[in-house]
Amino acid sequence: MKTTFAAAGALAVLVACGGGGSGSSMSQAGMQPVVTMGTITAFGSVFVNGVRYDVSAASLTKNDNPVAQSALAVGEVALVHGREDAQSGQGAADSVDVEDRVVGPIATIDTAGSQLTVLGQTISVTASTSFGPGITPADLTGLKMGDSVEVSGLPGSGGLIMATRIGRAESNEPLQVMGTAGTVDTAAHTLMINALMVDYSTANLSGFSSGQPAAGDLVIARGTVFDATAVKLTATRLRKAETDRDEQAEGGMVEEEGLITRFASATDFDVAGAKVTTTSSTVFKNGTAADLALNVRVEVRGTLDANKVLTADVVEIEHIAVIALAATVSGVDTTMSTLTVLGVTISVDSNTRFEDESSAQMQMFALKDVAVGDTVLVRGYEKPAGSGMVLATRLVRLPPLPSMAVAVRGPFTASTATQFKILGIMIDATNATFRKGGDQSLTAAEFFTQAVGQVVDVLGTATGGTVTASKAIIDPQEDR
Repeated sequence: MKTTFAAAGALAVLVACGGGGSGSSMSQAGMQPVVTMGTITAFGSVFVNGVRYDVSAASLTKNDNPVAQSALAVGEVALVHGREDAQSGQGAADSVDVEDRVVGPIATIDTAGSQLTVLGQTISVTASTSFGPGITPADLTGLKMGDSVEVSGLPGSGGLIMATRIGRAESNEPLQVMGTAGTVDTAAHTLMINALMVDYSTANLSGFSSGQPAAGDLVIARGTVFDATAVKLTATRLRKAETDRDEQAEGGMVEEEGLITRFASATDFDVAGAKVTTTSSTVFKNGTAADLALNVRVEVRGTLDANKVLTADVVEIEHIAVIALAATVSGVDTTMSTLTVLGVTISVDSNTRFEDESSAQMQMFALKDVAVGDTVLVRGYEKPAGSGMVLATRLVRLPPLPSMAVAVRGPFTASTATQFKILGIMIDATNATFRKGGDQSLTAAEFFTQAVGQVVDVLGTATGGTVTASKAIIDPQEDR
């Protein structure tokens, strides 16, 4: 989608602080201890994995430093300790801890492959990636090699990090990598985190039961000296990282969001490197057990057994955000939790990520703050299937677009000659230019033949119920 939106200049910056709703009273009798790991989707207090956690009495940290709530951002991955009322979806946090996966200078950028490397870590950018202030446009083209960034994300198979947020690092911010220790040389005091060598010979070590790290430990390494040629970080501090399972005893409740990093079967797989099993009683949302596979993004809720294996009560499969709309809002219904964009009904829920990049820059941004005439970017998927309605995974309020300018992304549906539909929106492509993958020119005949069954990006203007396309692009990468 970056080709279409960057060309429009529509997505100048999608910054981090989104919003939530007001709290409600919680029954202490219905509260139970919980540890949850997931992406922050909104504020007012903090929303993680669809639960609103009151943080008024919580300790908040980022990269081990105490911070105010205003220093946290939508898109960052948080570890929350607290209590939750599962019936109301309300909780109270004792602590909220954010750790960036990597902080450091960008070594390489692959815009075609939507990847970059930082401190030997390969980072994938998708439709779920938020970008922080000062990154314009809000995609990889807004960054350059040598830029110092902080990346929050979810680990995937092979050490890949799926970025949930990329922001600019502060000038005095220490270099940091969080990852699983591979080869450990206790004599030389070095270890590998993917392609990065960490020299911890002079580092302050903490959290290791044997006094030294071991292969397989999840560690956080910090330092100020990085040898780009050797891809080596000289650590001043190395500690064993906490996970959502470390603090819970057998029978404790855990909720975690992540990618499936090992898949043997629907009853034997890993999420972020930690084992999960399902039973005949496990409830699957947004899919079935047959949809589980390597690198599928899921939210899992359940209890731990004596071996720290999570027995899932619920597995929610996260959909790819195939639909994207950038246009003005024509209607808002806060009672039904919906808004209307280009004639399409958009619904939001507790998992929708809210971000405000309008001039208001609201941190506590929510649907109630959206007004008719606002410009928004909506990312999501059709739900129910075939309904023409969209469930938003992200809702971003933008600065105004040029008059009547819009961008649309979604599955191609053939119509009459020179016209087609995306989610019921009529696209008039009479005077459009056609491309495939952003760099291959197509004739109109080639486009209408090759677009069948594909996802298409459209840039144009809206008049009445029709979008007049200036560009139409077949995009084979549905997971952006």
